[in-house]
Amino acid sequence: MNFWIFAIALFVVSAAIVSWPLFTGPARDKIIGLFVFLMIPLAGLLMYQNIGTPEAINLVRTTPTQQSAVQQQTAHSEQQGQMDELIASLQQRMAENPDDPEGWLILGRSLKSMQRFAEAETALTNANRLVPGNPSIMVELAEAMLFTSGQPEIGEEPRKLIEAALEIDPNLQKALWIMGLASSQSGDETQAIAYWTRLRDQLDPASAPYQSVTEQIQSAQTRLGQPVSPTTETTMAKTPVTAPAMSKPATAEPAASQTTAAGFGIPATITLGDGIDGTFPPNATLFIFIQPAGGAGMPLAVKRLAPRGFPMSLNFTDADLLQPGGSLQAFDLLDISARISMSGVANVASGDIQANRVTVNTKNVSAIALHLDQRVP
Repeated sequence: MNFWIFAIALFVVSAAIVSWPLFTGPARDKIIGLFVFLMIPLAGLLMYQNIGTPEAINLVRTTPTQQSAVQQQTAHSEQQGQMDELIASLQQRMAENPDDPEGWLILGRSLKSMQRFAEAETALTNANRLVPGNPSIMVELAEAMLFTSGQPEIGEEPRKLIEAALEIDPNLQKALWIMGLASSQSGDETQAIAYWTRLRDQLDPASAPYQSVTEQIQSAQTRLGQPVSPTTETTMAKTPVTAPAMSKPATAEPAASQTTAAGFGIPATITLGDGIDGTFPPNATLFIFIQPAGGAGMPLAVKRLAPRGFPMSLNFTDADLLQPGGSLQAFDLLDISARISMSGVANVASGDIQANRVTVNTKNVSAIALHLDQRVP
């Protein structure tokens, strides 16, 4: 309402200034002046209604933070639309040229980046069929299979693909990383350390992937009861890594602003239910899984810890990712779950203890709590 009063007043003042000289003239000029005086406000209002933005009057004023969020969401939507168009174009191209292995590889990688894993597996299967024995394609296909499977453990078929790829090229970094995970899942920590050490030798000591691999080696050595190797100790001294507090109670939960001050992280406190006495078999293992919200398949990140020292404080960062070089913030929502495996393997089994899954908004992170109080029947 205030806008319209102001607008009408402005038009009236403008009309008065323009028509005033006419009112001082003869009768004919006065009639023209009256016409001008009435028509200027009317014409201005009609023009605004037709070519202006009258609905903007009722818009809610937004803060700079809200404006930034809207802009980011718009940019994300535009990028999503562009990727959808690119993939549709690639799919059309492959329908017309089904014998193009490079095209299938590009399509498979693009679909995988969009988390359309089943479609990615189909495209990469075609690429592998057309160019058998290509280690890079074999590893890409194996990774797509892992995400499509709906299971956290690495299955036999993708494992065989990766082993075959490593026979052709023993230095494939992604293959070494996944085989280290597969060996660790099967309980062969010595072999896992061998794969990860071979991978780490190829990485820049100042890089995040080097830090992530080093952390995995250290964890495997700890599970074996071995002393941490000098190389690992030196690396950890040079590159600080947030380690879980295994033997002291959780402190006050940090606020979201504190979490992001020194780099992105998701703080978590893990506790035992009242009915859980904390006595577990020697090979029992605490697994914490991070997946895209509502997603299935191979997790984005996994922590394997000894189930002791509760309540336990952890901080999840990009160093925990199964695929080094990525970012947890690439996903708007993440699901985080925890389970104590009595057998020490990733598969769910009767007698395991699990917590309710928690969903985290990576754009507004706050501390989470995982309460291990449910016994798997």
